Amino acid sequence: MTSSEAEEAFLSSAREAFRRDPGMGALDALGVWDLLEEFADREARAATFAVFRAHGRELGQSAALGCMMAYPYVAGEGFAPGSLAMAIPRRSPRRGEVVVLLGDPSVEHLLIDRPGSGAWIISINDVELQPVSIAGRLRVHELTFDPEDPLKTVIPEERAKEARRRSGFLGRVAAAFEILGAAEGALDLALDHACTREQFGAPIGSFQAVRHLLAWARTDSAAVLEVSRQAAALDLAAPSRFDEIAKALAGRNGRRICERALQVLGGIGFTAEQDHHHFHSRVLALDSVLGTSAELARGLGTWLRENRTDPQIPRQLLHRGVNS
Repeated sequence: MTSSEAEEAFLSSAREAFRRDPGMGALDALGVWDLLEEFADREARAATFAVFRAHGRELGQSAALGCMMAYPYVAGEGFAPGSLAMAIPRRSPRRGEVVVLLGDPSVEHLLIDRPGSGAWIISINDVELQPVSIAGRLRVHELTFDPEDPLKTVIPEERAKEARRRSGFLGRVAAAFEILGAAEGALDLALDHACTREQFGAPIGSFQAVRHLLAWARTDSAAVLEVSRQAAALDLAAPSRFDEIAKALAGRNGRRICERALQVLGGIGFTAEQDHHHFHSRVLALDSVLGTSAELARGLGTWLRENRTDPQIPRQLLHRGVNS
């Protein structure tokens, strides 16, 4: 069995786990915390990121992304697996930076990164959680907390600085896989509709215009999968800022897939009983954190222009571990 086949098999198991339990219980059942302990192994990495793809495809509700991002800060520090999640900053056009918790707030502690001042670990009971109402079946809370809380645990900046880089890489790659899963969910709805909806005595999927929309969406999906798999396989050997490339591509293509799926679905895609809006909202929510596709693309373009650095993967590393 190739690594891609093994990844697809684990993806199927992960989807089934999230269908049974969309929350943190699925992560326990899948042994995600054990996989994190073996992250140096490329098959363990592939399986871990397959969980995020399944999380998007089945609209999981866990705090998986925050738990993954918190791990580099506290690995080996004695926190129970799944008990600590990172609160993720995002920039609001109206209010500036806000800090959000994505997913089930059943964790015991939150990690709040303060670049230049280290990172803080605060009990979730000492934080005010303000629910944000969006589609996507992902619970989102904005956080209000007291920066002078004497009970917080402080991680020094010297240690947090290294963890911050690793956390950002893992978070962006994981978000890219989850965006992919959600976009695939929207595309599957469109494919089913194209096969069953008839006009002029034939399924609409037989019409060239509809076929083009579906083909473009599938091509966008394949591009995200390939780049995300390369990022996961290379991990620490990935070129500089490759995680940003994967996240930017996922955000842009994920939106395009959902938009083309909506064109195929037509009016039914706008209705509440159709799940398209949940998949589309999940894509948009994930694109809004850790750098939007527009922000990342603009930053990468500026970096390339100033540094004249080509972030291409060295030929000897290309496809390493993806199809072997």
